[in-house]
Amino acid sequence: MEAIIAPNEKYEKFFAKFSEIETIKIADWKPYHILSYFCSLYEKEYGKKYQWKFNSPSPSKCFEIFHINKVRIQLSSSPIILKDYIDWIFANKVPLCKRRFTSISFMTNEDFVREYKIQYLTGTTAPIEEETIRRSTKLPESYRAVFIDVGQNVATYGDLAFLSKMNNKEESINRAFDKIIELGFDEEILRRII
Repeated sequence: MEAIIAPNEKYEKFFAKFSEIETIKIADWKPYHILSYFCSLYEKEYGKKYQWKFNSPSPSKCFEIFHINKVRIQLSSSPIILKDYIDWIFANKVPLCKRRFTSISFMTNEDFVREYKIQYLTGTTAPIEEETIRRSTKLPESYRAVFIDVGQNVATYGDLAFLSKMNNKEESINRAFDKIIELGFDEEILRRII
């Protein structure tokens, strides 16, 4: 693949940081890491580099960072949730496109953001009917990853409900529950699931 031709030294330094996503924990990603991840999925999907707008001489004010920040405002500032949202976009929305999308603004579509919130961040960010979440409903990858990090493979809300009712939980499990609550999980869901 061809390299991105940076219009100035600031962009060269900016693009040089993109490879950090391979060594930095997702929880520590900055907006440019999230953008890097988006660009990597775009290239995998379409076999070509994302076409930059270069609308500003400063990368921190460029069109692409503006839209990453817009998603952060619409959805969450958590890099784990943002990565999960980008994965969801490429898995669920990109295949439905009749042609290749050419702008990162595709991700800021309010209907997409709302749908993702309702499916994965219920209870704190969007109203949802109780019967939508069942024991068999799959957990968002961001929540699963937190539990996998502490050696627990939970795949569904039922698994999570079972784990929450365990007596004498290990401290690592309690910390994992605290972490997903930070990510937007509402514990009330576990009391309401069918």
